[in-house]
Amino acid sequence: MVIYSSGYWKMLARRALKEHWLTALLIALVVNLPSLLVQGIAAMTGNDLLTQVQELLYGSLSESGLVNERALISGLQALEESTGIWVMQGLNIVAWLLTPCLTLGMVSWMLSRHRGQEDPGVTGVFSRMNLFFKGIGLRLYTAWRVFLFMLPGVLLSVAALLPLWLSDSSSRISVLSAANTSLGLQSAAMMATIALGIIAAMKYALGDMVLADHPDMGPIRAAKESKRLTQGKKGQLFFLYTSFLFWYLLEMMVSGVVLDMLGAVPALMVQMLISLAISVYLHMAVSAFYLGCVAPPVQPGGPIIDESGIVD
Repeated sequence: MVIYSSGYWKMLARRALKEHWLTALLIALVVNLPSLLVQGIAAMTGNDLLTQVQELLYGSLSESGLVNERALISGLQALEESTGIWVMQGLNIVAWLLTPCLTLGMVSWMLSRHRGQEDPGVTGVFSRMNLFFKGIGLRLYTAWRVFLFMLPGVLLSVAALLPLWLSDSSSRISVLSAANTSLGLQSAAMMATIALGIIAAMKYALGDMVLADHPDMGPIRAAKESKRLTQGKKGQLFFLYTSFLFWYLLEMMVSGVVLDMLGAVPALMVQMLISLAISVYLHMAVSAFYLGCVAPPVQPGGPIIDESGIVD
């Protein structure tokens, strides 16, 4: 098995994006537009659930640092009865439902760029709207399989509490010793759970590419095909993903500088633009990796991948 570096797939991504960056950014914006709109509406109306919960928790703390249970319960009841909060949760669900088919359209456009096919423009993002239910099914099936793969780690976390449960509660030394043992086991269980989750995520990471490339395929079959394609290559794919950490750190640094110099609104705009660019770059590199799994890899300066193999 030939191993290609992350830089190789990135090179193919840059090559495919040459003279198409603007279209790619607009397509990525359309994909993220439903969630961005919901977040904007929630921020403008003050109905963001996470923000409301955080403010409630801070407001329930007394000067001594203790929680005012009565104020906390009263605030939670007010949130439960808030119509705006529930409306925003419904809009979040709608945005989540729309995103998979738009993502499949973006991936299909990216695959066509790698193959040198005709560029349909921004409208290409809507080319897989007929896969609305399949896209949702793929997301749900993938989440279920990842959860099952992480289950041993979750069970290990529960088992890590056994020393504490079985300790002699009448002995303070015994309880402290058991607590230290449980804490160590919990840390190990957490690392095992994360590792299992990453392995499972890499198995099914190419599911969107498979389904976008083969619209007639079912979501479960697409997920299984991703598992087959990544067999023995999960390490390469993992390093491809982690190679983008530098760009995300750079995004944080640049947005922080803009925040200090120009304020919150320009910083938010810069952060969104950089985030879209990184997302496009990442998806294009992973798309190249997918095509490298199903066809002979492209050589630098060589021909472009076609459906049937390599063409000039």
